[in-house]
Amino acid sequence: MTKRNIGSLQYKSFGLALQALVLLAKDGGTCPSCEIAKMMSSEPTLLRRILAKLAKASILVTREGRDGGYTLNKAPDQLTLDEVYRALEVGEARHEAVSGTMCVNDFGTQMKKAFCGILEEVDRSVTDVLKNYTVADVVRKAGY
Repeated sequence: MTKRNIGSLQYKSFGLALQALVLLAKDGGTCPSCEIAKMMSSEPTLLRRILAKLAKASILVTREGRDGGYTLNKAPDQLTLDEVYRALEVGEARHEAVSGTMCVNDFGTQMKKAFCGILEEVDRSVTDVLKNYTVADVVRKAGY
């Protein structure tokens, strides 16, 4: 059975999550996922799955009912891109995607050992950069 490359899906999720967070930061209130998806020209079901992960990580708060939707759990200038990246497990997905290409024999085992340290270094460098930026920074850079 072929395993699909989930690494690229996680990067797509990260991009969609950032866009949704910018919209929520710009609006400042509660917004239903269908409205967010419409503003982003995105597929609502995929977006709901992403927003659910952010809610599980306490990045978003959900409100049920007619006036329900999602809202930021903290000020945009306090929410780092690293928090979003970690909530969506992007680094872990990349590691899993690369490891999934390794064969199941002695050579594959050696390759996994060789790549493990490199991928950990990549993850550290990515998160070090993302820690320097907040959702508010993205809002400003987008001109909102």
